[in-house]
Amino acid sequence: MHQETGTESRRAAKRGTVRRLGLLAVGLGTTLPLIASAPAPVGAVATSRGPAPGPVNNCVVDVTGGANKLGTERCFSTFTEAIRFATDGAITNAPATAVEGVDDPALDALLGSSEKSSGAAAAPAATGALLVIGIEYQHINYGGASYTFRGPRRCTSPTDDVDYSLNLPRSWWDRISSFKNYANCYTNHFAYTGFISPSTGYLNDRAVMPVLSGRNFNDDARSIKWS
Repeated sequence: MHQETGTESRRAAKRGTVRRLGLLAVGLGTTLPLIASAPAPVGAVATSRGPAPGPVNNCVVDVTGGANKLGTERCFSTFTEAIRFATDGAITNAPATAVEGVDDPALDALLGSSEKSSGAAAAPAATGALLVIGIEYQHINYGGASYTFRGPRRCTSPTDDVDYSLNLPRSWWDRISSFKNYANCYTNHFAYTGFISPSTGYLNDRAVMPVLSGRNFNDDARSIKWS
């Protein structure tokens, strides 16, 4: 009898130990998330104060006088980087997104907003430098992705000649919803490649693409001329 009692005591002690271990495991299970969510020590993780990297949707392409083939595109994740490249480092503080630049008159002034004048000369850029002649935008009100064009000369006046012309890449077919002009240029958007009408005619900046002869030119351009 005494032997059985001793055996039962040992079994009871073992059950108590298992129970205590189980409770400890449960306790650890409830505290582990708290440990995992605790803030890391200061300086343990490198952080960036700038905007998070975005899609590479701000591109720059060079054009030459007259008819052009699409040149090499350089694309960037921010509008800031695109304008820095387009101006050869002359403008380094453009906003991170294209739409933020709309309320930045200083940026337009630096780029040289287009104001046609019958006496405007087609002044060339400084030796080796290129001028921004226009920026096309994915969305209305100059938002979304941007496509910046630059060339070696300002456009001539008036608009009865062609200073630059380009078939858009497929990635920009039927995508333009607003645009801005620079370097004395106005822009004519054509619905088809090869500069086949209908077209908008030469226009200055437009926050919304026009409706002409019943046709809405929003997201409806595949080639461009500048004059």
